[in-house]
Amino acid sequence: MAAQPQNRTRLYQKSTQPIPDLIAKLQQRGLIINDMSAATTALTFIGYFRLRGYCLPYYQMTQEKKPKPLEPKIFIPGTTLEDVISLYEFDRKLRLIVLEQIQKVEIGLRTCLSEYMSEKYGCHWFMNLTAMSKDYDYEGFSGQIRDAKEVFIDHYKQKYEHPVHPPSWMITETLSFGAWSRMYKNLHHFDQKQIAAKFNIQNADVMASWFHTLCHFRNLSAHHNRIWNRSFKAFPPAKLNSLSHHMTNPQTLYSRLVVLKYLSDQVSWSDGLKQQIHEIMHTKPICVTFEKMGFIPGWDKDPLWSRAVNQPPQL
Repeated sequence: MAAQPQNRTRLYQKSTQPIPDLIAKLQQRGLIINDMSAATTALTFIGYFRLRGYCLPYYQMTQEKKPKPLEPKIFIPGTTLEDVISLYEFDRKLRLIVLEQIQKVEIGLRTCLSEYMSEKYGCHWFMNLTAMSKDYDYEGFSGQIRDAKEVFIDHYKQKYEHPVHPPSWMITETLSFGAWSRMYKNLHHFDQKQIAAKFNIQNADVMASWFHTLCHFRNLSAHHNRIWNRSFKAFPPAKLNSLSHHMTNPQTLYSRLVVLKYLSDQVSWSDGLKQQIHEIMHTKPICVTFEKMGFIPGWDKDPLWSRAVNQPPQL
C-alpha cells in the first residue's frame, strides 16, 4: 500500500527588516527615491506592508487575463516614491469622502428603524421578544447597551430603575452601525418592508443586504483599508431592478458607491458625492481610472447621478 503524503506545516521564517534595508529593496526593484528622509518617514509612519499595496499598480505586470507582478518584481521605469505616496494619499482622501457621505445614511437608517419600531411597539421595543425574530440575540444587544459610555445613559440609570434599559431614541446614539444592521435583519419581515419603504426600496431583502454592504464599507474606510481598486469579496449588494445595470460587478468600489448614492438621495438634498468624485479625480495619480474602480461608461449622465437637486428650505 502506497504511503500517504503527509501535510507539512509551513513555517513563516521572514525576519523583520530595518528601514534602510527596505529602502534598498525598493531601489533594487527600480523605484526612484529622490529624498531619503521622505522615504524613511513614510516607512516609519505608514509602514512597508501598507505601502506595498500602493506599489502594485506601478510594477511591471504579466500579460495574463488577471495580470500579476512579474517576478522578480520590477517597477515601471521612471516610477518614483512620490508616485506611490500620491496613490496612498488619493485613497486616503477617497475614504474620507466615503465616511462623510455614509454618516448621514447611517444616521437616517438607524433613526427610521428606531422611530418606526418605537411607534409600533413602544420605546422599549428591543426588549419585546415578540417583536423580534427567533434569531434575535437579546443578551448580546443588551450587553452593548450596558457597555455604552454616555452621560445621558448614566443619567437614565441613576434616575430610573425600570425598564432596565433607556428608550430607543437614547440607545440609537450609542450603538454601532453593525449593531443596527444586525437588528434590522432580526425584525419581522413586515416591519422590515415598512422601514425599507421609507428609503424607496420595496424589497426587504435588498435593504438588509445594503445595510450589511454599507456597514462593511464603512468599517473598511474607517480602519484605513485600501478601497480605490479593492475587490470587495464580502457582503456584495443585492441588485435593485432599477439599478441592475450599475451592479454588473458587485465586487467593485462603484457598486458600493451606487448603494451609497441611492440611499443618500433619500435622506439628503445634497448632490455632493458626484461633485466630490469629480474633484478628487482631477488630481488623481495617472494609474487611477474610473474603469479600475468599476465605474460604468457614462455613469455621471445616468439618472441616478444626474437628478435635479432640490435646494434646502430657507430658514
